[in-house]
Amino acid sequence: MKKIFVFLLLFSFCSETPAEETSDTELSIPELETDVSDSIIEEVTTTIKIEQLDIFKDIIYEINKDKSSVSYLAPKDFLNSNLEIVKGSTREIIGSFSLSLDSCELADSCLIIKDLIISVDLTTLKSGNSIRDNAIKNNWLESSLFPSAIYRIDDLTLPNNDFDSKIDETVVGVLSVRNIEVNVPFTITAYMEDDEIKIFGMTEIDTTWFGFDAPTKFNAWEVLNPIGIEVDLIAIRK
Repeated sequence: MKKIFVFLLLFSFCSETPAEETSDTELSIPELETDVSDSIIEEVTTTIKIEQLDIFKDIIYEINKDKSSVSYLAPKDFLNSNLEIVKGSTREIIGSFSLSLDSCELADSCLIIKDLIISVDLTTLKSGNSIRDNAIKNNWLESSLFPSAIYRIDDLTLPNNDFDSKIDETVVGVLSVRNIEVNVPFTITAYMEDDEIKIFGMTEIDTTWFGFDAPTKFNAWEVLNPIGIEVDLIAIRK
């Protein structure tokens, strides 16, 4: 039996000095420009062979962390003269969801996602620079105090084209970081290949949504908002 799926998740940054606390617990976010994600997803999409699937209902899937990764992409500006994209990643991801593909009134077919919960261990983010990684843990993101980023979708129905094995969509779930919840959209491509569900997605976030400023070092460099979040996931049937 074949299927598809959609999903998302995560974030982080780079630097040194403590973050300011906030009492906000839920925010509504504006739309963001994601030119980079659009071009990457377009490139991924052109290599996917689309097949038609049979109806299936309430199949449970789990993330295979050995084949999955979540990354942040942080623009770092040096003295307003040189821009570098800093990337940090982790494979410490756990999660599951229920998936169905059935006929519906919205379109030729519909994909139904339920009880999606994905958790990422932020303390394991690695960027190739131990000073930066320790600063993320102890100062800005404070992942040593708030180790998990959790993305949740309770129930979501997406239109599907004639039971295709691939979808390109924007999905919205609740991202919780530092005990602050924000509705975050992800632009995703998800498809079935060799009995695995492959999910690629990107979004952008602002550090201030989660109660702290982007990292900066006076007269040396600063990290610029928004920060890109990239997910590359494999889900397997439980």
